[in-house]
Amino acid sequence: STACNGYPTGGNAVSASGTTLNIDNTNYLDNRSGPIETISSLLNALNLKEYVRAYSYFQNPSTFPGPYQAYAAGFSDTDVVTVTFGSVQNDTGAGNLYYKVPMAMKVLTTTGATQTFVGCYKLHLSQPSFQGAPPFRPLGITTGKFTQVDNGADTNALLPTVCK
Repeated sequence: STACNGYPTGGNAVSASGTTLNIDNTNYLDNRSGPIETISSLLNALNLKEYVRAYSYFQNPSTFPGPYQAYAAGFSDTDVVTVTFGSVQNDTGAGNLYYKVPMAMKVLTTTGATQTFVGCYKLHLSQPSFQGAPPFRPLGITTGKFTQVDNGADTNALLPTVCK
């Protein structure tokens, strides 16, 4: 009971399931154990302005989302991102796991404007037990497609169709 006495404490406890992960800039989240956790970690990195970390969640970032400098510059006027997730779709095949994550994001810009986006990230993981040589390749984002919608749009109604 005293093993950790004298060591710093703090940080926020993070739930590792569902849609309750804390992605705001008062927390640090780096969890690649599932599709919601991976996307939440990406958004947390954006909220913390940690663009190199955000970029690392992409499986082949030079292909998608593209060159780092352009990726980071695209968030220059982003202040806060919040998210609502739809139902994750998964598929397996030949030693691979694939996920589609429908989501709606509210983005508050540095000028105080709000923007709303709906879309889908696709993720991939080679079965960990099949990865027999370093480096280990964690779950990563392979593609994403988002559309800006009216701020008053019923995003919950849009989520079931954004990954089709």
